[in-house]
Amino acid sequence: MMTQIHFILQSKGGVGKSTLASTIALKFHDKESIGFVDMDSSTKSSMRQLKFLGTSRLEAVSLLNDKEVLVRDNLISYLESLADTPFDQIFFDFGAPESEQFPALIERDLPFEEFMDMLQLEVHYHVVIGGGSAYIPSVQFLQNLYRIVNNKTTLNVWASITTFNQQPVLLKELENNCDKMGLKFRKFGDFDPQSHLGGQILDSIRLGLPLEQYSPGARLRMRKELSENINF
Repeated sequence: MMTQIHFILQSKGGVGKSTLASTIALKFHDKESIGFVDMDSSTKSSMRQLKFLGTSRLEAVSLLNDKEVLVRDNLISYLESLADTPFDQIFFDFGAPESEQFPALIERDLPFEEFMDMLQLEVHYHVVIGGGSAYIPSVQFLQNLYRIVNNKTTLNVWASITTFNQQPVLLKELENNCDKMGLKFRKFGDFDPQSHLGGQILDSIRLGLPLEQYSPGARLRMRKELSENINF
């Protein structure tokens, strides 16, 4: 059985990649067969927000060399090291700089899908799309990855709902375009930071709390999010 590798990507910062990683981790908090990797060298958000998983299921991997230059080969080296991984699935939370370099890795450096097949790794791409001023650069990253990836069925598009507040037409446009392109369209993170529950949930995520330590209302709201939107 091939290990499933999930890359959470977006070169535009601040759209919710780590929030998506956190909700996925909350969904699978009791699944010891699922691991997580923080690839964001600049913020290390997942190392803070996913600390409830413990060190056996969470680690940080840097693509930077000793001169703080991003080296794509470091990802290749790490993937090769997964030959004896105990995990059935591994989720990678990429930072914006790492995401920006990722298309070049799979387009120029080596035939990536063949490489993953050789390692018995099944790859899935999860591209986060933000609304507002983040929409156009987010979609441009998606379009570039779509152009490069051979197997389009491995591409998942996640709309960060809170960033689309007051923009229902834009959200519908994204959903329709995904349908035309044959891409899986998903939504997550309907947590308004200005609301009581939304603020509590986002604070709890930032603190890396397990779900049982959320306030009662926030816990119920997060359970609804996990049930409706975080499904694999």
